[in-house]
Amino acid sequence: MSDGQRQIVVLVKQVHDINEITIDPVTRKPILGPTLTLNTYDRYALAAGIALREQGGGTVTVVTAGPPSAREVLLRCLASGADEGVLIDLPDHNGIDTLSLATILAGQVRALGAEIVVAGQSSEDYEAAQVGPQVAELLGWPHVSLVTQATIDGDRLSIRRDAERTKEDMTVSLPAVLVVLSGRDGEQRHPTLRGMMQAKKKIIPVITPQIPDRVRLEWGEPVAEVRESTGTILQGVPADDAARQLVGWLKDRKLA
Repeated sequence: MSDGQRQIVVLVKQVHDINEITIDPVTRKPILGPTLTLNTYDRYALAAGIALREQGGGTVTVVTAGPPSAREVLLRCLASGADEGVLIDLPDHNGIDTLSLATILAGQVRALGAEIVVAGQSSEDYEAAQVGPQVAELLGWPHVSLVTQATIDGDRLSIRRDAERTKEDMTVSLPAVLVVLSGRDGEQRHPTLRGMMQAKKKIIPVITPQIPDRVRLEWGEPVAEVRESTGTILQGVPADDAARQLVGWLKDRKLA
C-alpha cells in the first residue's frame, strides 16, 4: 500500500459495442461497429471498487491493457469516481493469450501495492472469463467469482455471490481478488460532467510491458453457426381443425 492507504485496483477492458455487431450473411463472420466502449462487467467491477473505498477508505486505481484509444475508458472510469488510472501500452491486447495478459496485469498490481483487485466476470468480446482468476493465482491470493455485492470490515470482505438458483454469502480475508458478475445488489456509477472535467486534468501514466514470448493459446476467427429450421404452414384450414392438428402433432412427438 502506498501512502498508508489501502490500494484497490479495478481491471477494465475496452471492447467493441456489442449492440453494433452484425453478421456477414455470406461469410457468417462478425462485422464490428466503430464504437469502442467500457466492457459492461467492468462497469459493475468499478462500482464495486468505489463502494469498497467509500466503506473502508483508500484509493481506486483503474488499470487497462490496450491501445492508445483505451485511454477513453480510463477517463470514463475517472469521471465515474475512480481516483487514478494506468494504461498498459498493449496495442494487440487480444493477440496474446489470457495467461500472458494476466501476468502483465499481476505485475502492475504488485507495483501499485494493491490489497484488493476487482475485475469483471468476463469480457464481451472473447468471453474467456479467465483473466481475473489467473491474476489471483499469479498473486497467490484467494478469489471469489460471480460476485454481486461486497462490503469491507477491516481486513475481511463480506461477499454475496450468485450460485445455482440461489445466493451465497461468504467472507474472505485480504488480500483478495473479486470477479464481479453484476451490480444489481449495489449502487451503479456513471460519469458526471464535473467528473469529466476533473478526469481530463488527471495524468494517466503509460506503462510499457514486457510481453511473455510463450503463446499457450491461439484464437480462431469467430463464425456464426448456420441454423436450419423447418416448419409446416396450414393455410385455408379452420381454426378448430388447425388446433386439433397441432395437438396431434405434439402428442405424436410426446410433447403434450
